[in-house]
Order: sequence, then C-alpha cells, then structure tokens
Amino acid sequence: MKLHLLIPGKICLTFIFLITLLKTTNAQTIKGKVYDSTSGEPLTGASVQAEQGSFKQYTSVNLDGSYTFRNLKPGKYELKARFIGYKTTEGQEVELKENATLVVNLKMQNASTSLNEVKIKGQTSKESDGSARGIEKNASSIENVLSANTIQLLPDVTVANALQRVSGVTVQRSSSGEGRYAIIRGMDQRYNSTLVNGIKIPSPDPAFRFVPMDVFPSEMLERLEVIKALTPSMEGDAIGGVMNLVMKSAPDRFILSANVSGGFSSLFSSSRPFSAFSASPNKNSPAAMNGNSYAATYSDFNNKALTSDRNLSNPFSSTAGLTIGDRFFKNKLGVIVSASYQNIYRGSNSKELTPNAQPSAIPLPNSPQFSDAYDRTYSTQTERLGIHNKIDYVINDKNRLSLYNLYINQNEFESRLTSDTLGLGLNSTGLSKQITIFNRSTLTKQTIYNSTLHGEHVLSNNLRFNWNSVYSNATRHMPDRTEFSYDANKALNSSGVVTTEIDNNTNLTHHWENNKDQDFAGYGNFVYTPKIANRDVEFSLGGLYRHKNRDADYITYSLTGGKSTLFNGNFSNLPFGFNSTADGIGANNPDLQNNYTVKENDNSEYLQLKFDVVPKLQVIGGVRVENTYMTYATESPLTVTQRSGTISYTDVLPSIHLKYMLTDNQNLRASYFASISRPGFGEIVPYKVSGEYYDQEGNPLLKHITADNYDVRYELFPGGADQILLGSFFKKIHNPIEYFVVRDGGPSSQVIKPQNDEGDATNYGLEALVTKFFGVVGFSVNYTYTHSRITTNKLLYYNDPTLGLQQSFVNETRPLQGQANNVGNASVLFKSAKIGLDMQVAFVFTGERLAQVSPYYNLDFYQHAFNQLDFSFEKTLAKRVSFYGKINNLTNTANKIYLKFPHGSLDAKQQEFLGKQDIAAQTLVQSDYYKTLFLGGFRYKF
Repeated sequence: MKLHLLIPGKICLTFIFLITLLKTTNAQTIKGKVYDSTSGEPLTGASVQAEQGSFKQYTSVNLDGSYTFRNLKPGKYELKARFIGYKTTEGQEVELKENATLVVNLKMQNASTSLNEVKIKGQTSKESDGSARGIEKNASSIENVLSANTIQLLPDVTVANALQRVSGVTVQRSSSGEGRYAIIRGMDQRYNSTLVNGIKIPSPDPAFRFVPMDVFPSEMLERLEVIKALTPSMEGDAIGGVMNLVMKSAPDRFILSANVSGGFSSLFSSSRPFSAFSASPNKNSPAAMNGNSYAATYSDFNNKALTSDRNLSNPFSSTAGLTIGDRFFKNKLGVIVSASYQNIYRGSNSKELTPNAQPSAIPLPNSPQFSDAYDRTYSTQTERLGIHNKIDYVINDKNRLSLYNLYINQNEFESRLTSDTLGLGLNSTGLSKQITIFNRSTLTKQTIYNSTLHGEHVLSNNLRFNWNSVYSNATRHMPDRTEFSYDANKALNSSGVVTTEIDNNTNLTHHWENNKDQDFAGYGNFVYTPKIANRDVEFSLGGLYRHKNRDADYITYSLTGGKSTLFNGNFSNLPFGFNSTADGIGANNPDLQNNYTVKENDNSEYLQLKFDVVPKLQVIGGVRVENTYMTYATESPLTVTQRSGTISYTDVLPSIHLKYMLTDNQNLRASYFASISRPGFGEIVPYKVSGEYYDQEGNPLLKHITADNYDVRYELFPGGADQILLGSFFKKIHNPIEYFVVRDGGPSSQVIKPQNDEGDATNYGLEALVTKFFGVVGFSVNYTYTHSRITTNKLLYYNDPTLGLQQSFVNETRPLQGQANNVGNASVLFKSAKIGLDMQVAFVFTGERLAQVSPYYNLDFYQHAFNQLDFSFEKTLAKRVSFYGKINNLTNTANKIYLKFPHGSLDAKQQEFLGKQDIAAQTLVQSDYYKTLFLGGFRYKF
C-alpha cells in the first residue's frame, strides 16, 4: 500500500519541480502573445524568432497563445513569427534594457489566397484544443468537445475511459475495471445514444440499444462530442445526451502517424497469476450444427477452455496504431486510412455477498439475509481492432461525395475463478468449511460495421441538399461459455490447514449466445437560406427512414458428473453426461424459448428554423415527429400469451434554442427540447436468461420513456484551450424504466426485471467547467451536481410483538438508478513545445450512486464514492519521434457496493463472512480491486 502512495507523490513532486524550474524569472525577458489578426484567436504552435546579429533564438507558442524568451542579453532584437497558412510577420524591432521585461504581441495575417490554402489552415488546427473550443462556441446547441490532441495525452486508450473526463459524464465499469457505458448527467446509459460522424449505429448488446463504448480505441477519433441538448434536425431518442464520435477525416496534405506501446498490470504476479485459456471454444452448439432434433452427447463438447488453463505472471499488454492519408488529382480526391490494435491484460479481485430474495424482520425491519459469499478472481484479456477509412471526392464546386467505412472488433477472454461459501457457512464448524468451487471461461466477440455514402449538393444560390445512405451491422457472439463447479467440504486442523477434502456434486455447463442487429437507413435534408427583412434566415426540412432487423438466440447444455462422484482434482475421469437422453436434444432445451427476432421501422420528419431576432440573438426552433413500429416473435411456448406482438407509437417533439452573443467570445444559451427513450429489444420480449448475479426477465408491458428537458449555460472562450462554462439543467421524465430485483419462487430465488415507475421522475443539476493556461502550465476542473428524485412503493417486513411477522407497503423516495449527486474532474497539465514535453495528472471523482433497485424498503444497492488518479506524459525525442506513457489507477481505488443497513445489527455468524466493514451505518456487500495499469511507447508523426 505504501508503494501505491509513494508513486503519485513522486510524480507530483517531479511535476512541481519541472514547473518551478521552467517558470523561474530571468534578468532580461521578452514575452507576449501571437494572434490571428482577423479573429483574435491565439495561434497555438506558431514559432517565434528573436534575432540579434548572428544570434538567433526560437520558441513555440503555448496553448494560451503566449511565448517567452528568458535570460537574453540587453540590446536590440528583431522578432518574427511563423505559422503554416499565415504570412511570416515582418521583423519587429524592439530594444531590451538591462533587468527589464518587454511585452510584445504579434498579429499574423492569413496567407490564404485560394480555397485549397484555406483548407490547409483548417487541417492544421482541426484536432487542436482551440478548434474544439471554436466548435463549442459556434455550436447550435449545448455540447462539450474533447479534441484529438486532448484525447492523445489522456491516460486512456478507449473512448469509454476518455468519456469520464467530460463534464457531467461518469462511466459504468466492467468486472476488470474498464469503463464500458457512459452515464450523462446522472442518466443511466439507456437514456443516451451513440453516433459515428452523426450517424446512429446499432448495438451488439443482446438486450439493449445502447452501445458499449469500450469497443472503440480512442486514438481513431478526430474529436469526441457530447451533445446535451437536441435540435429538431437530430434524432429525438436521447434524454441524457448524445455521444458523437467524429472520426479522422481525409486530409488536405500527406499525413502519416504511427505508434506502438507495451505495459502490464500490477495486479498480476507469481502469487496472483493471470489465468488464461489457450484453446478456442466450439463456435456453434450441437443443435446449431446438427439441428434441434439431434441428441447431443458428452463427446460433442470441447472442454479445452477449462483443461488448457495456464497461469501467466505479469502478462505483457501491447497497442499499435497507424494513420495515413493524402489528397490526389489536384486535391479533388481525399483518402485516409486509420487502424488501431490493442491487446490489454486486466482483471480484478472481488468479494461479494448475495442477499436472499426475502429479508427478515429480526432484529430490525427488513434485515438482509445472505445466501452466498463469493470470493472471485477475474483475468481478462481484451483484443481490440479498429479500422476505418474515408474517401471524399469533389466533383465540382457544387457537388461533393464521400464514402466512409468503419470496422470494430473486440474479443474478450475472461477466466473467472470463484469460491462460494454456501449459506455463509452456517452449516460449517470451526474445523470444516462447506464451499462450492466455480471455474468459468468466457469468450465474448463483438463487432460493429458501418458504411455511409454521403452527398452534398448546391441546387441554387439559396438551396442545398445533403443525404446519407447507410448500412450498419452489429454482432455479439459468446461461443461455448464453459463452467465447471463442484462442492467441497474442507476439514481443517486448528491451524487452518486442510487435512482432508471431500468433493462431490460436480456439474458442467456449455452455453452459447448469438445476437445480430442490422440497419438499413436513409437520411435527407434540404436547407433553404433566403433573406427576410434583410436578415439571413435558414429553413431546414428533412427526415430519415430506418429498417432494423435484430435476432438473438441462446442455448445451454447442463451435464452432471454424478451427485456422489468425487472430483479429487481429476477432471478428465469424471463420468459427465445428461440425466436423460432427452436433455441433450436441442428442441427440449429451455433456453430456446428465449430466442427472438425483431423487425423495427423508424421514420422521422422535422422542420427547423434558424434566424437572428437581433444581430446578437440567434434562435433555432422547430419540431420533429418520431414514428416507431416494431414487431417481435419468440420461440416461447404457445401458452405464453405475449410470445409475439406489435408495438407502435408516435411522438411529436418540439424544441427551441436561444443563443445570445454577449461579446465575440461570450455566449448565453437557453433551450427546451422534448425527447424519448425506446426500451431495449430484449427488455420487451417475454424471456428469461441467466445473468452474472441474477436471472433477467423481459417485460412485454413496458412503455417507452418521454421527457421534457430545459437547459441554460453561460460560455466564455478567452482563446486557445481556455474556457469557462457555467450551466444548469432540469428534466421531467415520464414512464422511467428501472430494473427491480423481484421474487421468483423461494426466499433465495430472485430475478431482475425492467419496469416503468408509476410516477414521473425529475432530474436537475448544475455544471461548471474551467480550463486556464498560464504559459506552459494549465488547470482544468469540472464539477457537476445532479439531483434526481422518484417515489415508488416498496415492501416492508417487520415484527409485531403480538402478531408476529407483518408486511406493509410504504413509499420510498430515492434517486434514479445510476445517478451520482457529485461528479468531478481535475487535471494539472504541463505543455512546453520548447522542450517537447507534455504531462498531465488527472483525477476523476464519482460520488455515491444507486447501483440496483430493490423491491424492499431501504435495501437498495449503492455504489460507494469512487475516485481515480491517473498520470500521462509525452516527450519529443527527435523531430518526429516521441516517447509517451499512460498510468491508470495509481492509488488502487476499489469499487464498493453497500446496503444502507447497519452491519452491527447482523448476527455474529454473518459478520464473520462480511470482511472489513468500514462504515457503521452500512453493510459492505461487494468490493472489487483492479490495481494499476502501466503503458509506455513511441509515436511517429510526419
């Protein structure tokens, strides 16, 4: 533990030392800023030369536009500034006296004399922080943007982890600690949508519409936009926000960049090795290969995922990336190809208590009772491959075409080893422990493919038309998830050493899942820009049509080694088989009733008006109509009345956005928009599938969610990367969907099920973001306060002295699932082009949030406040070569889940298995530790 505390301390001391060293004031100094003479924007990256006779000294302009020459000799100097796309400034003579500081600001003129030269200027800056600030300032609605330069320096290698740096955004993590889903403004991932270059993409998830963001390597992005207020021209199915992944586009000149890195996780060592399975599981189930009437036998299954386990000490993670692009045929044809590969080894050590479906009334009302205590180790190897390319062709000055293709593939290999103390060991003695051992091997393969043909056409001086023809496909395959389990009764001596071990009740399961989501879509937009009352007015009219096909299938084969068959560490000699031949026949498999197909047609139309009421007040308003028509069919038995169905609804979504430009660099915004959130496909069909901790049931009676959204924001963009954003929001949510833990039979049997809450929910909050650079040192801080409330009816068990066990329903007011009251980020940055060094210490904080809703009063699961400290740097070694490093989770922060029930009220036998309880008023039921991930490598840029 001391080591983890010392590492960030040393980094911070080194950071402070470098800042102090480089900020030391010298005797004679010339400093100032370099601006665009027209816009006043600072020209980050420009070069300034100070010349005195044969003596020449150079420096680079910082993110705030500033430059500094220190320790100069007194005398006359000639100053010149150079920047691509700008005219070199004429030599400006200044005289520097002894012990003096001169402030000289330099203004540069755009050298563009043709369209191509204008494009060159745009290309050099579109991945910069200054460009991101320009997009935020000029945007039609409220949004936050991370530039490619910011993403490159972040300690993160996936889009999911990068998202947690955005104001008001938190992430939901996987079992290995990797960010997976984004929660925007406290709104669960279901309330958000994902776009690639403005086009919605399907999800590989087997049940939901939201896209796992960890499949995208972050280095493929030109910028990351989080849009928090929808205009009529945007699809209306987002309440929390929209994540738009703007990929690298075809350049205006030759570019080439490449990177490679390697590293390791401190979680793995000789005492805690990485558990891997080297053999590929069977791609298809026996029923898929031979038909549902086929009777499978034990010989049809491949158990090599279990028997080929190998332990690795400190496995080596690696990443690589390549981007190349250019323009041809007199700049008419632009091409870019970008690829990224990642092979990352991560994991966690986890402890968890699983409560019974029904609490007790003793000693307190709704006292939790626990059925299992899990001690788990996760070993996860994630292989990501992302490839995308864009081709654009300028036919003439009125017509342009582009073709974009994206392919994402992620293979996640997970080995999970579990020791489950049944019944919390209540049947055990001091010298005997009854446990169940689980070994599960899972390969999850996810792919996303998108192809978009885009056209832009100028039909007349005032009329433009653009269109998109889209094909997208997302798949998720889980081939042959294999799980082996057996009961063990370990006899211990007084020193706790195992003397004998009796193993029996061996079981083996093989499980397959397949999911495909396929979209065909067309978009069309007309933009008409007449002058009315001598003012420019913009009318937009358009819409889209999307046809979606989705199907999912499941099958599980359960074999037994015999109730009285001893394991004794010999897997190969177990007499595995089905209890009866009928159990091996695919048609008899109970999982088949979970298979479903969905066809959905979405069409929407909109009308949008944009105009200036007065020169500084811009108004964007209009209405969008969203039509949803869905049919589904399942393989449920004929006795299930809702085994198939049709769902149809139409929503009219008005919106209005006001932007008042206080000055050239200050905006005041206000907006209202109505939006929806459609239920997931797998949530509606009447199925029941096995989950990680609970089985999950569908609910055909679910309604879609609607919301009214209000926003205000003040914006200041002083220049460069600097910004100040202050805003607030309010959301009224109708028919919110949340997952409830519900009874499914006996006291220890429970499932989770999506349901519409009876009442409306509210969600409101405040957002603040400040980024400021002082020369080479910058600070970026954002904070979001979110407050959501919903009241639901819950069950309370209590003990009456006369009547005994009683139950009643009481109202409980609580936050929305996934919402944290307090979210924040803080970064200290050092960026010096002069010495070629960029560094960042990044801290992210997520306050306590509701993780899982319970049907019982005061027994919801809460995730404890989570904070993480990361560090990254990049140092130029040669003209085009740099060395970089990324370090995640320096302080080994744990993810912890609590019940808000005092653990001191539990009996002593239960407390024995609870582990360290650090909050008196709560009961710790889960803790996950991930430790620290290190990556270091080289980057080349031409």
